[in-house]
Amino acid sequence: MIHLSSINNTVSFNRNNEHKRRNTNNMIPAALLLLSLNAGTPVYSDTFVKNDSIEITDTINILKNPTKLSDEELFAAPSPKVKIAGKEKNVGIVVDTKTNKLYRYDDSGEVVDGYHVATGKLNQYGKSLTNTGIRRVHHIENYPYKSAPGTKRNRNPKAYGPNILYLTIINQRTGVEEGSNGEFIHGNNDIDSIGTYASKGCIRMDNDVIKMFAKEVKKGTLVLIK
Repeated sequence: MIHLSSINNTVSFNRNNEHKRRNTNNMIPAALLLLSLNAGTPVYSDTFVKNDSIEITDTINILKNPTKLSDEELFAAPSPKVKIAGKEKNVGIVVDTKTNKLYRYDDSGEVVDGYHVATGKLNQYGKSLTNTGIRRVHHIENYPYKSAPGTKRNRNPKAYGPNILYLTIINQRTGVEEGSNGEFIHGNNDIDSIGTYASKGCIRMDNDVIKMFAKEVKKGTLVLIK
């Protein structure tokens, strides 16, 4: 009988009821264990055969959210450093419109996590409609939204998810806050659009992620859209 144990979002399988210390002597690789788990996409390691019995010591990573970036993607995160009014600062969020990825950083500039997002549709030159530059999280709104502008949002606000990070423009040369251009970070009810160029300029996230951001992202956080 396969024994299942779960520690820190990983699942380990062992053919016996008690865990054995893995010994690679006289072990030869066998077929990969094929499993399907509803909780997420598994990543497999090897199965080994020893003395005509099978010992399965695979660790399977369960992805809590399919839009979350992998460790390899986070390793390639862009720099959060920008210059505003001649002073170097770290932004808290970077949105890369070339890859449709969003990265989040701590106060020291170390990447914390990241997610696939949707940005503006491509124009005739192959560039996203999402405008680049420095933004600031002015405030965060819950559904139903109070001040996020836009006729479509007023007509069908629920399509924009449970939360909106209301962004204002920061003049990079002067540091002056110049109001909003109507492009925000928000949730959406079309999960298939995540990772694509789909909006009129806003940055779309998975609804579960935007709810987390609404709790954790601080007002005043700087955002770089590049």
